[in-house]
Amino acid sequence: MPIYEYHCTDCDHTFSHLHKRLGEAAPSCPKCQSKKIRKLLSTFSAGSRSAAASCPRAEQCPSAAASGHSCCSGCCHHHA
Repeated sequence: MPIYEYHCTDCDHTFSHLHKRLGEAAPSCPKCQSKKIRKLLSTFSAGSRSAAASCPRAEQCPSAAASGHSCCSGCCHHHA
């Protein structure tokens, strides 16, 4: 079930709405009940950790320093 963000053009209120069905109509503004709303482009965040960040010896990698690529790309001898 997706959560969408909306902005009311009548009262300038921004709110989120959980859609329970696919294709469900846009809701009314919870503040002023207006139907003059627009769906906002939402962002999301996904945490990830790069391979170099997980390598305790990333700063000492001779292969990365010589070639300019990141550590832990499978080229470094200190990972064996």
